[in-house]
Amino acid sequence: MNSRSAILELTKIKVSYKNGGEFVEILKEADFTLYNGEIVALVAPSGTGKSTFLHVAGLLEKPISGTIQINNKDTSKLSDKERTFIRLNHLGFVYQSHHLLPEFSALENVALPQLIKKTPKKIALAKAAEWLKKFHLNHRLTHSPGKLSGGEKQRVAIARALVNTPYILLADEPTGNLDEKTSDEVFDLLMHVVRNENLSALIVTHNQALAAKMDRVVTLKEGKIVPIYP
Repeated sequence: MNSRSAILELTKIKVSYKNGGEFVEILKEADFTLYNGEIVALVAPSGTGKSTFLHVAGLLEKPISGTIQINNKDTSKLSDKERTFIRLNHLGFVYQSHHLLPEFSALENVALPQLIKKTPKKIALAKAAEWLKKFHLNHRLTHSPGKLSGGEKQRVAIARALVNTPYILLADEPTGNLDEKTSDEVFDLLMHVVRNENLSALIVTHNQALAAKMDRVVTLKEGKIVPIYP
């Protein structure tokens, strides 16, 4: 795995928060590398900083110190506009809740990141339809989120995260709100698409069975990323 080039590299990441009169260290010079085409699970108890780590990796939160390289580009000194450009074009985000806009159809929800990029509407909708087809939702294009099942909503959310063909997918409990059978189905489809598109992914999960399907499993221990498997 290490013979492949790094697509995401976090070095000596430090994050702390003020709690009352004292600072609480969440990340203590944490290091992590995600390689091209790799899918890594981050498994750790609640409150250890998993979501914080994902936010830092996704340029949603700035660490106190440390560097984040994405596709060999050091993001440390980028402006907010440049960071936003990377998030829109090179990173895809999926959360436990789907965050779909209820007044829009599945097709329109997926097309939104394309429209934000100023892609012509006709092209954006065509690309959204392609991604929904990859997630077996070509029969649900015109349905609003209220008419979709929980698994279908989450597949729409994943398609939306990938419609701009990012380098990296960052997912925080992407199937956490689903029942076990639906969770397995959605996750297996997610894995298939990520592999097929040769993307890289860092996925936070509490589900040990899902974590075991990924290339590597890491955890957060005393503010640092440490390997579990292999």
